[in-house]
Amino acid sequence: MRTNKYHFIICGILLVMFSSITYAQTIHIITLYVDTDLLNQGNNKKAFSFSVSEGTEVADLEDPEAFTIFVNENDVVEWEGESSSGEEVNIEEIEVIDDIQNPNRKDLFKSKKLKGNRNNGNNRKKVKAKIKSKTKDNVYKYIIRFSLEGETYEIDPKIRV
Repeated sequence: MRTNKYHFIICGILLVMFSSITYAQTIHIITLYVDTDLLNQGNNKKAFSFSVSEGTEVADLEDPEAFTIFVNENDVVEWEGESSSGEEVNIEEIEVIDDIQNPNRKDLFKSKKLKGNRNNGNNRKKVKAKIKSKTKDNVYKYIIRFSLEGETYEIDPKIRV
């Protein structure tokens, strides 16, 4: 009888460990790249591009306005910036845009506006946020506000949960 009890406990522990590994959060790093030679020449869309960390699924990588990353609930997304000239690109803010066609949609992050900050001794600002639960099967358009050489710019890609 005791042996069955111990087997049951061991199976329960293994099940919990397996489920936590299966549903572990992923960290997605999005790097906004700014080509300073193309910036402010009439169409800033051509000056912006994105890259993502390995294993992050994306759509429309060639079009920064349509660029979409695919994430899961409880994943973490981190935004950072780089420029072709080596100047600091600071991610000042991430703002999720309301969807008037889906007003009851759950919030993507803990707040609609996330401020950039300098963590771990970094000189440039980044934003890091966790995707909330109950956001599955939604597409969120958001604004990345960033600064470069004292000027502020924005671009509005998407996240699909």
